[in-house]
Formats: sequence, C-alpha cells, structure tokens
Amino acid sequence: MRRIFASLATVAAVTLAGCNLDLTNPNNPTVTGALSNPRAATSRMVGGVMSSYRDQRLNLIRDFGSFGRENYYMFITDGRFITGFFRDWRQNNSFSGGIQWGGRYGNYRNAFAALTIVEATPTTTLPNQAGALLATEKAGARGVLKTYIALDMLHVIEARGPIGAVVDMTDDVNAVNPIVSQDSVYHWISSKLDEAMTDLNAAGSSFYFPIYGGFGVSVTNASTPAGFIQFNRALKARVETKRGSIGCGVPCYTAALTALDATWFPTTATFTTANRDNGIYTVYSTAAGDQSNTVAFTGSAGRDLYVHPLIDSIAGAAADDRYRRKVGTCPASSPRSEVNVSASHRPCTYATTTTSIPIIRNEELMLLRIEAEWFTGNTPGATTDLATLRLQSGSANGGTSVVAFAAPANNADFTTELLLQRTLSLYQEAQRYPDYRRFGRLASLGTLPQDVAQTFTVATASTLPNQECDSRARAGNPGGIPMSCPGGAAIP
Repeated sequence: MRRIFASLATVAAVTLAGCNLDLTNPNNPTVTGALSNPRAATSRMVGGVMSSYRDQRLNLIRDFGSFGRENYYMFITDGRFITGFFRDWRQNNSFSGGIQWGGRYGNYRNAFAALTIVEATPTTTLPNQAGALLATEKAGARGVLKTYIALDMLHVIEARGPIGAVVDMTDDVNAVNPIVSQDSVYHWISSKLDEAMTDLNAAGSSFYFPIYGGFGVSVTNASTPAGFIQFNRALKARVETKRGSIGCGVPCYTAALTALDATWFPTTATFTTANRDNGIYTVYSTAAGDQSNTVAFTGSAGRDLYVHPLIDSIAGAAADDRYRRKVGTCPASSPRSEVNVSASHRPCTYATTTTSIPIIRNEELMLLRIEAEWFTGNTPGATTDLATLRLQSGSANGGTSVVAFAAPANNADFTTELLLQRTLSLYQEAQRYPDYRRFGRLASLGTLPQDVAQTFTVATASTLPNQECDSRARAGNPGGIPMSCPGGAAIP
C-alpha cells in the first residue's frame, strides 16, 4: 500500500499557477536517497523491520487471544471488539476482518525494500565504507530480513488458514499477486527460513547493524550471526511442527527435530524452571516516541483485556503454577460485562508496560519437541518430556500441574494432553487459536454457555480485508475470487 500526503491548498495553488511541483516527504526516504549512504540507511531499515514486528506482536496476542478464547477485549465504549471476533467474524467489515494482513505485508514491503538496497549496494573488501558493504555484511542483512519476512508471513497464514495468502513481492507496489494455498504458504515460509540460514552462515562473526538490547535472554551471542541462526532454527522447528500437524506428517516432524538440535534449547534432562524462559523477545518502553506493552496488566490499554472464563474453567487450573502466575495471583480487578457476556478478572502475564514478550522460548521448544517425538513414533520420549514439562512449569512453585492423560494411549489422547499443556504454558503468546485449528479442535472452544447464548461461534479464519477484496475485483480477480471476498467461496 502506498500513501501520499499533500496539502490541498498547496495542490490548488500549484494548479492555478500552472506549475509542476515535486513534493519530497523527509520522513519517507526513497531508495535513491538511501543509496547515497546505504550502510546507514539499511542499518536503520533492518531496525525498522524488527521494530514493526514488535508493534504487531501486541495486536497478534489480542487478536488470537479473542479467536482462541483466551480473552475478551472489553473496550468499554465499543462491544464490536467482542462481537466482531466472536459472532461476526465472517464479515469483511467486522472488527476481526483483515487482522494480521496489512501490517504484516507492510513490514514485508519494508524488508523487501531493504533487501533491494542491499543488493544494489556495491560490494567492497574494505570495512566501514558508507557507500559499500562487505559480502559478509550483505549476507547478514539478507539473513535477518528474510527471517523476519518468514515470521511475518507465518502470522498471516495462522490467521487465514484455508483462505491462503500472498507470498510473492515485486517492485510494483500496485501489483495484485496470486493467493496460494495454506500448504504452499507454509512450504514457502520454510524455504525462506532455509534461505536465511544460508545467508547467516556466510555473514561472518558480527552484523554491521545493531540488534536491540534484550533481544536474546540467556541465548549466547544472540545478536551475532551465529546466535541469530539459532533463532532462525527455532522458528524453523515451529513451522515444521505446524506443517506436520496439517498433513505433512513424519517428514516435517523429523525436520522439526533436526532444527531443534541447532537451537539454544537444552537437553531434556537439563530443562528446568531456571531456563524455561530463555529465548528471543520483543522489548517495550515508556520513553517518548517508543512503544509500550499494551497487553500488560498496568497501563490504560491493558485494562480492557479480561480473562476468558473458558480458561478459568479448566479443571484443576487454579492449582497449576502456570495459571497462578499468569492469572490466579494477579492483582484484584473489577469484573466487567459487555454485550451480555461477563469476565471476572484480568491477566497479568505481562506485569507492566515495559515487560518484554517472548517471540519464542524454551518452554515452547520443549512442547515442539514433545509433539515431534510423539508423531515420529518416540512415544516414550514424548511421555517423559511431558512429565518434565509439567513438573518444571506447572508444579515448579508448590503447585499441582493440570493433566488430562499422564501417559496418552493414542493420538487422540495425546492431542488432548498436548493442547492442554500448550494452553497453559503458552497463554497469551498467540498460540492457542492456530493450535486448536490445526488439530481440528476449534469446536471445543465454543462451549461457554454465555457465549452460546449470544450465538457466538469460533472463527475458522480471519477474512481478507475489504480493501484487498476490492483491489482484486478492480484487477479482474486474477486466479478467481478469493475465499471470504464477496462472490467467493465461504470460509468453511
């Protein structure tokens, strides 16, 4: 999407004078301008891509938290933040229509532009040249930018599911590129992560651009190419595990285990309470012009986020340390009702507006290993690791971990146990909604009596935004009318 801002008064004056005027926006640098000092320009652009991802992470947690019945967003003056996600989700103009689309592709475009400049910059053998980059420096920029492109696209397809998504990007910002299937998108993301790893392996020992402080928590050298590779492989493990559950099966689960071996994840025997939160994070600040954590317990934005009662109703949850530290022991908050549904309290997973949020951490990596072990036939290993996870996270502070099947006897029982553990371990990390969809268990999220009474249903996908449908219609709908757009197939 391209935006042009100009004063109507100025435009009118130019028209009357019969003059030709070029307006340059100093806050929106051009590729030509960036090429005058590509080292500085691309350094800022890489930082911008990482910063934009940080901002979108907050929306993702709130959006998927609603779809996944982790929370109600009770914005007191507008109930559509509930009804849009819980009842009207098939409508392109609902409050859930088009989530995780425009912002993600905007960041993809930013990364694409940065990659274009990197490739157009002369390659040098001399360090610290404003107008040139070392081959290793180019490789490092490519590796980081491609990793973030893959990560943004992962969230796009997690929201869209059966609708599919666009994966191609070209120099033409007005191009209408094809929507491809969910399976194709996941395959593309996996390949992009592998491309990025190849670049990172050629990136030398350091980046020429800064990685923000707090990026890696107890991940050795996270801000170097060697450390960033581990982040890339952690994402690869996540993607391959998801692919395994939606049809790829053993080959993808095996690839996930291989990727896990290249991360910072400890051996199962050394997975403990002390290291379960080690990982890669987004950081927040209350400094002027910076981004604060708007899903935190403190701060005005987080005050509208309430725990969905379905979480409270999990049998035995009140004694589980994961529930207690994220929900049960939170400071008291007043109950709230809106659009005829009620919630009694708010979560405090993120205590303050400066609390960091994980992108991926050891507890998730443990859960990925458990899933991949089970579905590659290592059921004893998966069962043992489940017990370790419950002990080190659910029973780590005097609590009693919730358990449905301590030793699952079949795939159905294992899936029930896995989803239970992932719900509690990864609460407010934007995982529950795509988890329940990939295992075909969405219906179980729609059982709360007050939701049923309001004819709420569980979304199977977020529609394409109206603007996307309109743009494709103007272009003649190349490839056909997309699912969820007017005249296209309905979301299943």
